[in-house]
Amino acid sequence: MGGSRCAGHRARLLPAATAAAQNLADEIGVAAEFVTSDVYEAPAALDGRRFDIVYTGIGALCWLPDINRWAQTVAELLNDDGVLYLVEFHPAGDILDDATGSHIVGDYFNDEAAVYEYNGTYADTASRTRHNLQVMFSHTLGSVLTAVADAGLRLELFTEYPYTLFRRFENLHADESGRFHPTTAAKAPLMYSLRARA
Repeated sequence: MGGSRCAGHRARLLPAATAAAQNLADEIGVAAEFVTSDVYEAPAALDGRRFDIVYTGIGALCWLPDINRWAQTVAELLNDDGVLYLVEFHPAGDILDDATGSHIVGDYFNDEAAVYEYNGTYADTASRTRHNLQVMFSHTLGSVLTAVADAGLRLELFTEYPYTLFRRFENLHADESGRFHPTTAAKAPLMYSLRARA
């Protein structure tokens, strides 16, 4: 029921979001098409079209309950020799303490959905929002890499990074590029990227 409430709220926001995106594309002179769909239904929503590149962006996988179905969907969207490029927050960051990010306090292999109330958004944590029930899913690196391989994609590149793009832990400091690094000697991977080819 909570997932339905959350999904319904998002569905009401989509027309405004896609209209804003289209206005921005028009304003800067970029030819773009915005398609709204359940991610697993993307091949049908895109009328079976295939692409040279499928990009899955930062903070996307945590909303998907079925990582294998996501990878199969990506494979269906790629042309022969097409490329998946994924940049994501590292699941190791989810099990570290909030203060320093240097102590393990959670279970890396916990695959149960996390359900909680969250006011605001990542862009504005102080904003007043409604329908704040959120359901998130944790996917280990092993589950992501295996899903990509099982979908028939060939891994070409995998990189882990010791920084993130927001103040995930209290002791992180920002560099001139806006990346957040730990101030302690103990470091863990906070982001990763991969490239896989059809």
